[in-house]
Amino acid sequence: MCGIVGYIGQDNALDYLINSLRVLEYRGYDSSGVAIYSPDGHIKIIKAKGKLNNLIELTARNPQKGKIGIGHTRWATQGIPSDINAHPHASSDSEVAIVHNGIINNFHELKEELIKNFKITFASDTDSEVIAHLLGLELKAGFSLKNSMLNIINKIKGSYALAAISKNDPNTIILTCHDAPIVIGIGKEKDLFCASDSAALLQYTDQIIRLKDRQVAELKLNGEYLVFDGKTQKQITPQIQVLNADPVSLDKAGYKHFLLKEINEQPAIIRKLLAHHVKDNLKIEFAELKPELLKDINRILICGCGTAFYAGMIGKLALETLAKIPVEIEFASELLAREILVDEKTLIIAISQSGETADTLLAVKTALKKGAKLLAITNRSDSTLSALAEGGNILIQAGIEVSVAATKSFTAQMLCLYLLAINLAEIHNSLPSEKLNWLKNELRYLPQIMEQTLARSETYREKILPYAQQKAFVFLGRNFNYPIALEGALKFKELTYIQTTGYAAGEMKHGPIATIDETTPTLSILLPGSTYHKTLHNCIEAKTRGAPSLGVIDDLDKSARQELDTVFEVPALPFSEEYKEFQDFFSPFISVLPLQLIAYYLAEHLGKDVDQPRNLAKSVTVE
Repeated sequence: MCGIVGYIGQDNALDYLINSLRVLEYRGYDSSGVAIYSPDGHIKIIKAKGKLNNLIELTARNPQKGKIGIGHTRWATQGIPSDINAHPHASSDSEVAIVHNGIINNFHELKEELIKNFKITFASDTDSEVIAHLLGLELKAGFSLKNSMLNIINKIKGSYALAAISKNDPNTIILTCHDAPIVIGIGKEKDLFCASDSAALLQYTDQIIRLKDRQVAELKLNGEYLVFDGKTQKQITPQIQVLNADPVSLDKAGYKHFLLKEINEQPAIIRKLLAHHVKDNLKIEFAELKPELLKDINRILICGCGTAFYAGMIGKLALETLAKIPVEIEFASELLAREILVDEKTLIIAISQSGETADTLLAVKTALKKGAKLLAITNRSDSTLSALAEGGNILIQAGIEVSVAATKSFTAQMLCLYLLAINLAEIHNSLPSEKLNWLKNELRYLPQIMEQTLARSETYREKILPYAQQKAFVFLGRNFNYPIALEGALKFKELTYIQTTGYAAGEMKHGPIATIDETTPTLSILLPGSTYHKTLHNCIEAKTRGAPSLGVIDDLDKSARQELDTVFEVPALPFSEEYKEFQDFFSPFISVLPLQLIAYYLAEHLGKDVDQPRNLAKSVTVE
């Protein structure tokens, strides 16, 4: 969501801020801004609603020189998107400027107090502005910027990552955080950086310090950095982490959009993951996962949000099918709404592409306090989630996903869960080894079949465009393809803005069928498996109510082709009778691809912002 960047050093801060904000564009935002401490002793704030180019144009017309600055991309949570509500925010006397990610839960009380007792006038509708005024009052009372920050973190409640600069302390940037990430980047020639996402720093340094909750950091112009414990206020020695990731690539590699590029990267990512985890002797290895974590567990709880949750639903099916361990799955936000019932024999699997999803992190922290074991499935080894799960990480290795709508991270998460399920089945001897070895061998064919499916993309485009003016869609699936129906519907609504709902196909007659008529196309996932005939029957039920009928079918399916109006064909998966029980097992990797592509092509046809859909953020860092 919101992105923070900062620079303090010997070069022009604005250049660094703009370059870093460009990297964070993929997270989603509605406004941006910078604050520069200029040589004339004033803090110059420039901000603009809309795309980052609006800010770049403003700074080009009004260039600011200065060696210290902070910047921000905002995703509105309090106050509408506007120039006024954009960050940075300043105190009434413009002595201090701040940027903030998160939500201040007690801002109403703080705002009321500031207005009543100190006659403060607020310029914006945001909760963040109270922080600037609180710091301003502390500075007026004679405290340094560092001590002012240490004082106010005892007053504010909620989640926050903060960066601040002040005229009173002109050679300093102050940082702090609580339930929201912020990192320090240690550059060369005494340059120091900060960001809410280490991806923004990779172009400048591979050495970072990840601040922990309620720590306060002081970055100095001379290259010195100090970190303090927020409770004791004593200086501590931080741990420096060396990043292995490559700088974020903003190259579309010839594709029109990042989303299309990332859809087409999926076979290569699956191939890489299989080569990394499945050895020549068919042994599965997880380099970042201690084997003892998977022993002595009798229950698994999966949590995630959005696309990660749907990957978890498929993971639940794979784990229960193979490992025979009871698995529950919950939205992380719903887990937080009640007591989390876990113990030392519970393995909690937290899934988050960014590793910074606020709801997921809070649920994990609560579960850890109760003794649960944690396994993290994430794309970012440098994330908060990965740090919490030290010794319990499976990295999906999908590379930076620039497009806001998740595609390649979804299939990578699924594969990691499948490999985990097979590994647990081996540990618990829940299936014969010959069946598990057959599954591992069959997984190796997935990339090739996925490539064959993606090669049909133009056909999928031609078939979906006639439905461009429809106002609503219904997606149907069962068993392993029920989560795919939900994920496909999510992609459709994210990208096209068309109301699309996914259902378990068997639930259609229990209410949703009342919404079906000739204006509501149904798209059913009809790949061979134990529920094929029942799903086809549900599809026909909708068709008899006048609904246009679409379906994802395989090349050998003559029955569905005769019944449906439009079919999106995929290569048939060969299965022997001996292993027919696993016929449903592999289909999600294939069936999701046409759904991703038709959502993309329809959104492109409708002129939508494919890579940055409205109102959405890549990394959701507030509850």
